[in-house]
Amino acid sequence: MNSNSNHRITTISNGLRSLEQYLPRNSNINIPIPPGVIRTVDELLNEYSFISDNKLRKNICYAVESLDFYKWLINRFNIYGPVSSYLFKTGIILVDMIVEAITRDFLKQKTINPSNKHSKNISKLSPMGVSEKMCVSIKILHSRRNNIHLHLVTDLEANKYTLRDWNHSILCLRAYREHIRELIKNKS
Repeated sequence: MNSNSNHRITTISNGLRSLEQYLPRNSNINIPIPPGVIRTVDELLNEYSFISDNKLRKNICYAVESLDFYKWLINRFNIYGPVSSYLFKTGIILVDMIVEAITRDFLKQKTINPSNKHSKNISKLSPMGVSEKMCVSIKILHSRRNNIHLHLVTDLEANKYTLRDWNHSILCLRAYREHIRELIKNKS
């Protein structure tokens, strides 16, 4: 990073700090997110055009909009400690929810009755043409998501979830989306 970038980052950081000191705690004044940070549902609908259920497709797009926001936070702010771990965890949970929804829709399109258990549905994917490598990636994602219930977690999570986990989840979603799109397209 050059000195001009450092200067701009310092200016922005100081401006945010100043704004926090200026605004009353219970103020209804909000800073708008820059345009283009979060893709619109209309922009995302084509990426998930292979989803047969229109409501599900839109709900997936809403979830992806949240992922866009998380990605912006992760890439633009120096978030550390337990807060970053929980931001990653929340994103991983959301990605797994999207993968689960895609899986259920895919199985229905293949006239396979989906289970209420995501892990059981994952095991149904390989015979449907989903590669073993993709199935393993989804299983890893799902295992990272399994500690969703705090009352069941037995260890401290302050640094349990990392940027590497976040990146794996995002790459898994992208690859899975394209994999399923191709399988459905080739069916036609």
